Amino acid sequence: MTDTPEAVPNARSRVLPLLSDTGNRKLLVKWIDDHPSYEAVELAESIDDTDFDVCVVDKGAFEEHLAALRAKKTRLAPVLLPYLLLVPESGSKIIDTDAGQLTDNVVTESIDEIVTLPIQQSELHWRLAALLRLREQSLTLREREQELERQVDLFEKAQDIANVGAWEYDIEAESGWWTTEVSRIHALPEDTTASPELSFQYYHPEDRPILEDAFEKAVEQGEPYDLEVRLIDADGSQRWVRTRAEPQHEDGELTRVRGTMQDITDRKERERDLQRIKRAVESAGHAIFITDTDGTIEYVNPAFEEMTGYTQSEAVGKTPHILNSGEMSDEYFDELWETIRSGDVWEEEIVDRRKNGERYIVMQTIAPVTDGDDIHAFVGIQDEITERKEREEALARRRQAIDDAPVGISISDPDQEENPMIYVNDTFVDITGYPRDEVLGKNCRFLQGENTDPDTVTRIREAIDAEEPVSVEIRNYRKNGSEFWNHLEIAPVRNDAGEVINYVGFQQDVTERKQRQEQIAVLDRVLRHNLRNEMNVIQGQAELIQSGTTSEIGASAGKIVEKSDQLLGLAEKERKITELLRDEPIQKEIEICDLLQQITSRLESEYPEATIDVDCSKEVTTRATTEFGQAIKELVTNAVVHDDSSSPEVTLTVSEANETVRIDIEDTGPRIPEIERNVLVGETEQTPLYHGGGLGLWLVNLIIAQSEGAITVEENSPTGNIVSIELSK
Repeated sequence: MTDTPEAVPNARSRVLPLLSDTGNRKLLVKWIDDHPSYEAVELAESIDDTDFDVCVVDKGAFEEHLAALRAKKTRLAPVLLPYLLLVPESGSKIIDTDAGQLTDNVVTESIDEIVTLPIQQSELHWRLAALLRLREQSLTLREREQELERQVDLFEKAQDIANVGAWEYDIEAESGWWTTEVSRIHALPEDTTASPELSFQYYHPEDRPILEDAFEKAVEQGEPYDLEVRLIDADGSQRWVRTRAEPQHEDGELTRVRGTMQDITDRKERERDLQRIKRAVESAGHAIFITDTDGTIEYVNPAFEEMTGYTQSEAVGKTPHILNSGEMSDEYFDELWETIRSGDVWEEEIVDRRKNGERYIVMQTIAPVTDGDDIHAFVGIQDEITERKEREEALARRRQAIDDAPVGISISDPDQEENPMIYVNDTFVDITGYPRDEVLGKNCRFLQGENTDPDTVTRIREAIDAEEPVSVEIRNYRKNGSEFWNHLEIAPVRNDAGEVINYVGFQQDVTERKQRQEQIAVLDRVLRHNLRNEMNVIQGQAELIQSGTTSEIGASAGKIVEKSDQLLGLAEKERKITELLRDEPIQKEIEICDLLQQITSRLESEYPEATIDVDCSKEVTTRATTEFGQAIKELVTNAVVHDDSSSPEVTLTVSEANETVRIDIEDTGPRIPEIERNVLVGETEQTPLYHGGGLGLWLVNLIIAQSEGAITVEENSPTGNIVSIELSK
C-alpha cells in the first residue's frame, strides 16, 4: 500500500478490519490508525455486537463470518452497512468449487465493493469514501422516511387528541375533501362526500352567514380566516368549532383553499367556567390573591384592594409581606410555608396591617394550585373577622364578668317548654347549693317550697306572661332544704325585632337583711308601743295639772303636753321611715295636679290661716312611689308651721321639660337652717357629732330617692325658700 494525502473529514468513520491474512491486517490497521478520516474497530464477541460504519473483509474472513455479516446487513436495511471485499488479483472471479467456495450471487447479495490486491492507499480511501457516502445517503433517506412517518402519525394523533380535522376545497374542480375527524365533528359517516354546502347547513343559524361570507372571500379574494362558531351536528348536539382557512396559490393563481376544523367545545366550556369563576372572584366579598411558588403576588381581586388599601398595581409583584403586622412569629410563617409547599391547605387566623397602618384580623386559607404532583401557584383567601374577634373578646369578658358576678345570674329560654334555664353562674350554684348539671334544663320553680308566698309567685308569673320585668323578695329553698330570702329580679331580653328571646334572672341572698328588718320591725313596734303608752300617761298627768292650776306650773304642764304631741308625731314619722326602708318601693303613674289639689285641700282645713295655691294648668303625669304625696304634704306643712307670720303663704308650681316634671314649692317664711337643708338634699354625713332632728325631712329625702327624683333648695325673694323636686316622666 502507498500513502496519498487526503483532506481530513469532520468526523472519523469506524472501520472494521476483518482480514484472515495477518500481514494484510497489520498493514490495514496501521493505515486506518494513521488516517485522519477513520478509526479501527476491534471485533467484539460477535459481528452483531460490534458497532462499525464499514467492514473491510478478505475471502477467508468472509467465508468464516458470512452468516453473521448477512444477518446484520439484513437487520439494518434499508440503511446500508457496506462491506468491501479484498481479493488477490488471481481470485478476482469467485466461482463455486467442489470445496464449497462462495458463488457469485452470494457475494453480490452481501458485498458492496470488490477490490483486488495490491491496492493503493488513495484508491482504498476513495473506495471507502464512496461506500460511506452511500451509507450516509441511506441514513438520510431513512431519517426522512421516519420523519414522514412521524408527521403522519402525529397528524393522526393530533386529530384524536386535539379533535382537529383537515379539509380542502379545489376551486377549479369545485370539489371538497375532508378527513375522518371532520366527518366525526359533523356526526356524519366517514364516506360522506364532502362539500362546503353540506358543511354550512350544520352551522348555527346565527353563525352560518358569518362563515359563508368568510369562505366566499377566501375563495374569491384569497383572504384567510380563523373563526370560532357554533355547529349543530347531525345528531342535534351543539358544538363549538374553530375553523381556519388558508388560500393556496400556484404560479400566482388561487387554486385551492385548505383549512382545519377543531372541536373546541370543551375549551369553550372551560372558558365559560373560567369566566364565571373570574366574575365570582371579582365580585367575592372575601379578599383573594394568587402568588407564584416564591410567594410573589400575581393577582388580587377588588375585595383585596378594599380590605388592605393596596391597589392591584401596588400589590402585584410584591409578596404578602406588605401586610405583615409584626404580630405573628417566625415559627408561624415557617409552619405556613412548610404546609403549603407539601401540598396541604393552610387555614389559620392572622393579624395583618392595612396600607394605612390599621391592624385587622382575618381567617386566612392558602391552598396550593397543582398540576399533577407539581405546584405552580398558591391561592389565598382572607375573611376579615376583626369585628367578630372583638365581639368574641367582649363576650368573653362579659361572660367572665357574669361567671364571677357576686350575685346569682340565670338565663332561661322561653322558646322551650317550661321556659327552662340554659345558664347559671357560679354564685347561683353557691346560693342554692344545686350543681349546675341538676338545674340546667329545668324551670327555676324547684326553688319554691312550703312557705313560699303564692301571691309573690303569681306576681312573677304574670310579669313573665306580660313580658315585663319584675322585682320581688321571695322565700326559696336550697338543695339541703334550708330556707333563704331571695331578692329576685327578672327581665326579658329582646332581639332587634323586639321579640323576647330570653329571660335573665338575678338572685341575691338577702336572708340576713330580712332578719335584720324583722328585728327592726319588732323593735320598732315595741318602742312605739311603749313610747305611746308612756307618753299617753305623761300627757294625761300634764293635762290634769294644767286643768287644775293657773299658775306657772299650769303653763309648764301645757308645754309638756305640746312636746308630748311632737314626740308622738316624731315616732309616727320614724314608723313611716322604717316601713319605707324595710319594704320594697312600688312605683306607679301619678297625675300630679290632682294629687297636689287633694293635699292642699286637706292642709287648708288644718291650717285655715295659711294661703296655699297650686299653679298647674294641664294634666301632668309622672312616675313615683306610692308615698310621693306624703313627701309633698311634709314639705308644705313645714313651710306653713315654720312661718312666723300670721298668714303664711305657700305656692306649688308644676312645669314640664322634654323628659322631666318639676314641682316648685315656694314659701315666705324664714330660711331653712343649713343642717336641715342638707338633710333634705341628702348632703348630711352621719357622724357621732350629728344630732339633728328633722325626721320629716329624712322622710322626704327617702321618698324622692325611691321615686328616682332629685331635690334642691334655693332662697326665695325677698324672703323664704324654694324647694324644687324633679322627676322623670
